[in-house]
Amino acid sequence: MATAGLLLKTWPGTRFSSVYRSTAREYEEQEDFLNAVALIETMQNPEEVLRILVEIERALGKNLPFRFGPRTIDLDLLLYDNRVLESSTLILPHPRMHERRFVLEPLCELIDPEEQHPRLAVSWRELLDETAEQRCECITLRLEKSS
Repeated sequence: MATAGLLLKTWPGTRFSSVYRSTAREYEEQEDFLNAVALIETMQNPEEVLRILVEIERALGKNLPFRFGPRTIDLDLLLYDNRVLESSTLILPHPRMHERRFVLEPLCELIDPEEQHPRLAVSWRELLDETAEQRCECITLRLEKSS
């Protein structure tokens, strides 16, 4: 997948979760989404990471006809260590991630699920359990370094 290649080119040590298929949430009249989480190591600040993610979206032809509508790609910065940040361009942790199983399932593959959400002081596993009713299934597709 092009996304994995661009992330690996920018951050060579990137690790990827499994890929999950989920039902669209806010605007449901669209195809299912495919979701994954990437864990990167960087010395760049969160704003610079976000800027690079936006550049990658543009390079991949992101097309978003309206908020929560169908899109070709969507890269979000979910966490930056345990940093809490709120600016005009970036909120960390991502403000809705704790409500979305399609984020929490792959996230818990890459981090210790017993660690706590930096704002909510609740473990990632507990937050995942609270989203159990949301449809989210692991599929066989994996994002990884090509040999």
